[in-house]
Amino acid sequence: MKVQRVEMFVCPSATPADTSGLQALADAGKVKPDTLVALVGKTEGTGAHDDWGRVWADVALREWTARLLGVPVDEVAKHVIFVLSGGCPGVITPHIAAVTREWIDAPERKADDKRLVVGRSGSDAIAPEEVGRMGMIHKVADATRAAMKDAGLTDPKDVHLVMVKVPGLTVASIKAAESRGKTVVSHDLTFGPEGAGVYANDGAALGVALALGEVKEPALSDEVVRRNWDLYSEVAMTSSGGEKRHGEVVVFGNSTASASPLRIGHAVTRDFIDAAGVRHALRVAGLRFQDGLPDEADLDRLVHVFAKSVIPGSDQIRGRRITLLDDGHAYEIGKALGGMLVASVTGRTTNYVSGGERNSHQGPPGGNIVAAVVRHE
Repeated sequence: MKVQRVEMFVCPSATPADTSGLQALADAGKVKPDTLVALVGKTEGTGAHDDWGRVWADVALREWTARLLGVPVDEVAKHVIFVLSGGCPGVITPHIAAVTREWIDAPERKADDKRLVVGRSGSDAIAPEEVGRMGMIHKVADATRAAMKDAGLTDPKDVHLVMVKVPGLTVASIKAAESRGKTVVSHDLTFGPEGAGVYANDGAALGVALALGEVKEPALSDEVVRRNWDLYSEVAMTSSGGEKRHGEVVVFGNSTASASPLRIGHAVTRDFIDAAGVRHALRVAGLRFQDGLPDEADLDRLVHVFAKSVIPGSDQIRGRRITLLDDGHAYEIGKALGGMLVASVTGRTTNYVSGGERNSHQGPPGGNIVAAVVRHE
């Protein structure tokens, strides 16, 4: 039978426009025009809505991909999904992870030996007035279902990570919406508690939750976004940018219809200092442990870690007061703390850590999502 064989290659970036690592993979035949599925990564910059480092990286990567595929730049999105999260404070190394997929003839695996599969999809165009509202939720849900179908996944329990990049709001897009008599969810273009960026991220997360059955349709409305924290997805990892017009979705899961050497697993941490939660994600993905810690001799099998680092909405962590909410740089600090937490467990800095938001529908109240990819060959 035809099954997927998925690979993931992590390339550190010297600048936002650095595509040399990807080119080396292409020259070595590891990334091919007919196998490249997605480029996922962290880009240096502010991480804000006007993060030109992320925009610069997006432009450079699309131009490189267009050359690789031999298609015009404006057709790249039909073939390859881009999920770029801006801002690398602390010990997060800017990097791009190239995800490839090929179809090969191989027998189906046993039910207890599922391996990595990937699916991709793009949403319909998301208008500014839909950002952070039901319009975005429904369009991301539809794209998530399509990406699951592309991955060959039917059981939501086999889905361990859904990465989404959606449009944010800008001054120009707000003006465009209001010129048509429409309203927008926020005029605050930051990632603060009422910022348009977090509304976009959380609308996308609820779209994933709807698609996977984590949240039922009757529970959703414009009013619950960034209000009802009991509604969330355990596997959504979302970000937004003003350069986007459509949502882009990549679904990662495990399946018996896979000849991949990789397996993905995820866990939900109780808060953003929960090292045990990070270790649990590694264990679920198949990394061996010794004396309660990842076996140092086994860490070479760890391919990549994806994590959220969301700031709690209260002024306490585990019953102790913190002053993070009083800090004007809380967004950057929250992301930096997540990067240091994951790096302290994995011993590496090329981890995808998105976050800095205050509260999120990406995980339960106070919790964060961590997903790990481990090699099993």
